[in-house]
Amino acid sequence: MKNNPLGYRMKYFNLFYISIIAIGIGLFMVVNPKDSSEVSFYGFAETNETEINFNYPVVVNQIKVAPGQFVKKGSPLLFVSRMSSNEKLVDEDFKIKELASEEQIWRKKLEGEIRIEKANNALILGEITTSINEAIAELAYRKELTKDLNTLEVDDAVYAPLNEKIATLKKEKELLLTKLNANITRLEEEKKGGSNPYRHQINLLNAEKTFNEESKIQPVDILAPTDGLVGNVHCKEAEHIPSYTTLISFYEPNPSIIKGYIHEDLTMRVNVQDSFIVRSIKNQNILYRGVVIGLGSRIVEIPTRLRKIPEIQSYGREVSIQIPIKNQFLQKEKVALELINGSNQSLDKTINKQ
Repeated sequence: MKNNPLGYRMKYFNLFYISIIAIGIGLFMVVNPKDSSEVSFYGFAETNETEINFNYPVVVNQIKVAPGQFVKKGSPLLFVSRMSSNEKLVDEDFKIKELASEEQIWRKKLEGEIRIEKANNALILGEITTSINEAIAELAYRKELTKDLNTLEVDDAVYAPLNEKIATLKKEKELLLTKLNANITRLEEEKKGGSNPYRHQINLLNAEKTFNEESKIQPVDILAPTDGLVGNVHCKEAEHIPSYTTLISFYEPNPSIIKGYIHEDLTMRVNVQDSFIVRSIKNQNILYRGVVIGLGSRIVEIPTRLRKIPEIQSYGREVSIQIPIKNQFLQKEKVALELINGSNQSLDKTINKQ
């Protein structure tokens, strides 16, 4: 039988192109998973970190732990002392004296206004009193002139205009006196402190100064908030630490958050409160139920470690998933994530029974 090299080459040619097409379809399905009913991607386990600091300066007296050490809840981590600086106390004294000086100037100004008000009142009242006395004198003079006129009988209506003038002036004086006294009373009350703009600030500064003096050196024990691992210790013994500076970092004993990246074509299929199966890649029997607690606000490049095909650059949205605190994952361990839907609800029920 003769060999048929052409037929062999055609067979080899067909198999080669069929393989290329199959690989292309596979790559397309991985890179463009939008038509897939399954939502799955990779993530890594992460432990919550607590950074311990104070809103006031402290001095480190003693460090009781080392980085990486496991401690129980309530165990001492650091012994520190709160320090109120002398500069702060001096500054408070200066502010108090400055406000007291301004208050004194304010009081002197009020006293001057009261004196001027009283002088003006005396002048105004003196003028109206003089007018009343002049009207009374004129009335008496007219009555004296007609007293000895026996042939002429004088009617009281003749004196009515003067009597009315006197009554009007007396009423005007009474109203004016009430108004002027009210102004003086208001200024006196203001001087006593009813509207004192400085006294409240002075009292607050005095209270703060007293507190700072009493707590100039106050010991503070820093205890472990939960069972966990000591992270970095950012201080040394006898070191002065400024306000809001991290003294020590503390980690929970097990990862409780999974950080993953869902492909950009699938972002609309994941929402907060959605449930995921979180499975260890090293041991398929280790799996937990997680709940989405956060979604990234932008599309970013997916880290190489979390890509389905590391060599192909891809983009997605960050997803934060909370898992039970008691789990077997290691810090930064890579895990597989699968959205719980109708096809895997039976597996979800199995997880819930664990």
